[in-house]
Amino acid sequence: MTGSYLLVTISRIKAEMTNILRLLSVLEERGLLSDSVQRKNKLMDEFILRAVGSVLHDFYTSVENVFKIVARNIDGLLPESNEWHVELLNQMSIAITKVRPVVINKKTRDLLNEFRGFRHIFRNIYGFNLIRERLEHLLELLPQTVEFLETDINHFIEEIGEIITN
Repeated sequence: MTGSYLLVTISRIKAEMTNILRLLSVLEERGLLSDSVQRKNKLMDEFILRAVGSVLHDFYTSVENVFKIVARNIDGLLPESNEWHVELLNQMSIAITKVRPVVINKKTRDLLNEFRGFRHIFRNIYGFNLIRERLEHLLELLPQTVEFLETDINHFIEEIGEIITN
C-alpha cells in the first residue's frame, strides 16, 4: 500500500468526520443537546422527532462510511454476511497484525452499537412510531459518543501517519 493511497484514505475519513461534526452542530444549534426539559418539549412535536431520527440515522451512516473506507482500503475486507453491520463495527475495534492498529476502542464500539441499532429500526418503521424516550437517550449519548469517536479516529490517523513516514 503506497503512501499516497493511505493519504487519500485519511482524507476521506476526515471528510466523513467533518460530516459527523456538522450533524452534531445541527442538533446543538436547535437546542436538542441541551437540558432534558427543553429537549423533551421539542421532542413532543412529531415533525421534530422525525427530523432528529433522520439526523441520528445520518450520524451512524457517516460513522459506517468511515468504517467501510478503512475496511476496503486498509483491511482489504468488508464483511458480507447478513450481520455485516455488526461485524464491521466489531472489526474496527480490533487491531489487525501487520495491517493496522485498532480504529475505535471497545467503549466507543459499545456506544456506537446503540446508534447502529437505532438506524436499523429507523429504516424499518414509520416515523410516527418513533419512541421519544429512545431518541432522548440517544441525544444524551451523542456528544460523548462523538467525542470518543473523534479521539479514536484522530489517534488512528496519527498511527497510520507514522506508517506512511516509515
